[in-house]
Amino acid sequence: MANAKRIYKQLKDSLLGTKSHELLVFCFFLAVSFGFWLLQALNDTLDREVQVGLEMANIPPDVVIIDSLPSTISVTIQDKGLALARHSISSIFRPNRAKIDFSKYDTGKSEAEVYISASDMQRTVGRIFIASTKILSFRPDTLHFSYNHGLSRTLPVKLAGTVKTTPQNYIQNFRVEPDSVRVFAPQAILDTMQAVYTEAFVLDGLHDHGNFQISMRQQKFMKYEPEQVSIKVDVGYYTEKTLRVPVIGLNFPAEKKLRTFPAEVSVTFKVESGRYHQVTAEDFVLATTYEELLTNPESKLSLHIKTVPQGVSDVRISPKEVDYLIEQVAYVQ
Repeated sequence: MANAKRIYKQLKDSLLGTKSHELLVFCFFLAVSFGFWLLQALNDTLDREVQVGLEMANIPPDVVIIDSLPSTISVTIQDKGLALARHSISSIFRPNRAKIDFSKYDTGKSEAEVYISASDMQRTVGRIFIASTKILSFRPDTLHFSYNHGLSRTLPVKLAGTVKTTPQNYIQNFRVEPDSVRVFAPQAILDTMQAVYTEAFVLDGLHDHGNFQISMRQQKFMKYEPEQVSIKVDVGYYTEKTLRVPVIGLNFPAEKKLRTFPAEVSVTFKVESGRYHQVTAEDFVLATTYEELLTNPESKLSLHIKTVPQGVSDVRISPKEVDYLIEQVAYVQ
């Protein structure tokens, strides 16, 4: 209880002291000055830039908007400070949004490009402000859109890019979904088109399966449905395999036969993972011809693969050279 009385007395002495009294007087006059300044500011004419959303209304079901209006524009307005403050508060609960009536600009043609005049925008945007607010400018200052009444073709998709894997991998499967898209454009453009192209892209260093979204190439007066395609890439890996492959002789006379030492050699190679179990020794041809041996100046036979199966690379033979002889055999006619 004594502590509370002491604290109360200290607070009272601090607040009623000479210095505290001067501080309170200063704060009072500061608040009064701020109030006068605020009243003056609210009564002054001010400029302010606000964002206004645009929305197109009354679009018929068969109409496709090609080049659409921007979603928002910047509008510079002028009014009393109080009116601008009221508008700022109200826009928190009801965002600024102007509706463009499509039917007003429909020319009745199969396709058209429409430019909205500044006076039309002045009237349209002016409806969201009170009568005293003056619109000074728009940004962008030119608004336009294009449309057509459902003129379209379905065309195949062509890729404008490259897809590469790491050296240890390969593309196992590759597909584009969808492989064709619907194109909306003026009839004169549609009549000249055979295919549509994606944006330029590079997919490099792939080492695993992937699904990539690629946008269609944007062009004036054209719209795609859908606007993106999916590139699905299945990536496999190379693995190493070794087989024992016999050395054979080709074009030998019936009474002669090739013998090599050893008769079989090791063939080591890289093979696509999906074909590992499919590749066998019978898929390789490790042979020499009789004519080659007759002109061979060496005592040993250098081995070369004559046939390599699909999906195989980096083939290595061990040993690379073998001893050989041409054996005379009995020939019975």
